[in-house]
Amino acid sequence: MKRKMKDLVSENIAYRDDGKIESLDVYAPRRVNLGIVIIVLIMMAFGIVMLFSASMPKAYTSQGNSLYYVIHQGAFLLLGFVAALIITFLPLKAFDKWPVTLLVYLSAVGMALLTLMMGKVVNGARRWIFIGGLSIQPSEYIKVAIVFSIAGYRSFVQRVRKKGGLKARKLSQKTLDALIDITIPAVLIMFCLLIVVLQPHMSCFLILSAISVICFLCCGIPLSSWIRGGAILLGIMVLVGGIFYLSMPGSQKKKLEKNFAHVVTRLNIFKSMNSEEEEEKTADEDDTYQIEQSIIAIGSGGMTGVGFGNSRQKYMYLPEAHNDYVYSIICEELGFVGGLTVMILFWAFALAGFLVSWQASSLFTRVLTTGYTSLLTLQAFLNIGVATGAIPPTGITLPFFSYGGTANFFFMIAVGMILSVSRTGRKRKTVKLVV
Repeated sequence: MKRKMKDLVSENIAYRDDGKIESLDVYAPRRVNLGIVIIVLIMMAFGIVMLFSASMPKAYTSQGNSLYYVIHQGAFLLLGFVAALIITFLPLKAFDKWPVTLLVYLSAVGMALLTLMMGKVVNGARRWIFIGGLSIQPSEYIKVAIVFSIAGYRSFVQRVRKKGGLKARKLSQKTLDALIDITIPAVLIMFCLLIVVLQPHMSCFLILSAISVICFLCCGIPLSSWIRGGAILLGIMVLVGGIFYLSMPGSQKKKLEKNFAHVVTRLNIFKSMNSEEEEEKTADEDDTYQIEQSIIAIGSGGMTGVGFGNSRQKYMYLPEAHNDYVYSIICEELGFVGGLTVMILFWAFALAGFLVSWQASSLFTRVLTTGYTSLLTLQAFLNIGVATGAIPPTGITLPFFSYGGTANFFFMIAVGMILSVSRTGRKRKTVKLVV
């Protein structure tokens, strides 16, 4: 009973002259951020509808069922929704424990290693694990796990420092702080990312690198730690990278260079698409075909589109119409209005998510919400950038719209964590109650 009263009443209590309570501040009830819930539900519904339209020809010709991709997507989204609902109502203190953080990080590294050693090669990259008839892309779990690991690590360091720990003995205090704040966590993250790169999965590496930096930026790390820790990290990277490359046999070097040949190809595609001089166009027609078809689809839509279900590019003209280039089909069928609506939805999600982060009551919750909001928003706008030819092709999906069961399941896990923070991890407002 006392615990319930403490959860409802703040310490601001005013008394009358006779000793009775005159007024008291009562905490506002804990509520989930309804804005995020509505935005995500709209994107899920909108995404399923557009996926049906974009995937119908591909599903019918390859699977014999025009609803194949929609059914699979819906199943994973439903599982993700249930998982997000459960996470929303779990106490955040249960997650903010160093054993949980360690377990999540080790599981991410383990999944990356398992993929590298046992994953199936699809389109020249070893990114998938097949269990029975089910395909899983572990990199989607790694994205969520790395953000969680950074939040848990920074929260653990903060708790230990508040207790008077992590004091320097042989090193200077600033050097020790730099090692703890920047160098050690960066090395741990880069070890996991190195495994991802070797698959190779460059788009995942770039997203995780950007999200990791964003998470560290919101931690309030002193500038001195950034400078010292960054310098130490750079030295370690040059030393270890140099030794690794020089000691590598010639055959392994060639294999490594071959693994990253696709990066050069994609840069050439971007250069060719944005160059007016014929001699500067280094990519052939086969390489630029997909992005050209994407731009044709977007241009065909005009202001209001050709009508829902009336896309022509989805009939095998645009490869991956149901996956990486679903945004192009949206623009073709719904026009500029449909494409803008998708961007507004993600901007609204970003605004709502960062508002929750701004109101977070702890470092752990602030890093979680900032990281997961940035993850979904950044991935969305990178996908849109690829579809419109604004950035080189990366193979990044559009959250809640592109086909991808594993990706959308873990996107829902990220949403569940944000909603959990909005319910129990924010600074609570108080209302004055006059007795």
